[in-house]
Amino acid sequence: MIPRTLAAAFLETDEARWLAPMAAALCRRFEAHLIGSHGVEPLPLLGGDLASDPIVYPEFVDWQRKEAAEIRETFEHALKAEDVQGEFRTPSGVRDALIDFLVDSCRAADLVISARVPAHSGRAGDLRMQEQLIRQAGRPVLVVSEAAQLDRPAQHILVGVSCSREAMRAVHDMLYLAAHGARIDLLSVSPSEGEREAVDDLRDDLAAALDRRGFDVTLLDRMKTTSEAGDALLHTARERGAEMIAVGAYGHSRLYDFVIGAVTTRLLEKSHLPVLFSK
Repeated sequence: MIPRTLAAAFLETDEARWLAPMAAALCRRFEAHLIGSHGVEPLPLLGGDLASDPIVYPEFVDWQRKEAAEIRETFEHALKAEDVQGEFRTPSGVRDALIDFLVDSCRAADLVISARVPAHSGRAGDLRMQEQLIRQAGRPVLVVSEAAQLDRPAQHILVGVSCSREAMRAVHDMLYLAAHGARIDLLSVSPSEGEREAVDDLRDDLAAALDRRGFDVTLLDRMKTTSEAGDALLHTARERGAEMIAVGAYGHSRLYDFVIGAVTTRLLEKSHLPVLFSK
């Protein structure tokens, strides 16, 4: 599978300086078109009815336009440097549903790329936007950091496998980023022997299907000894020397994620590698 349209979701200026060149380099590898989308938190969410304030509103609009112009300049420079085709999109106002704008502008892409937002960075609005991007775009979202980038197809991918719809989408979505003949580890993290057995037949089928595509597949099992299956994924990825992790995202309700904890949240906060989330 070769992606022909990629989207880069930019949430702030600083991350655009490294995310735009990385996304453009990945597009060059695939001869793909790149959509750059600028997301910004809607003003009313910053406190009260600030969108009606005659002082705050114009200043916010001016800041948004300046940030968009800086990101566009960085984006277009990256396109030129890698000699790839692309387009830049930014919302026209702050009264609209700007989270919807970010999500909608990425929906036609084969793959969406977003920079990881540090959990304790004071960027709560950006964290909400990234969560909505993963939940609502209907496209796989590759989350990277400046220290953990991916500018070429991956030679070694760890995939978290379960019987969920999201996990199955992750297995197939990761094919967009897998190099020819790549090593693919299919990892099952189960709290009990009985639950592990329920996944065995599925993994065998997946391994056979991937083998037919020419991949080098290994089946791995880990017992979930803590409440965080995400920790087992991270530890195994480091142990195996994987370049990327692929998992199903937000397989439960928001209430479950809040009370019990979610693999998605753990990986967003802690991963030392690029992570592909499929929903």
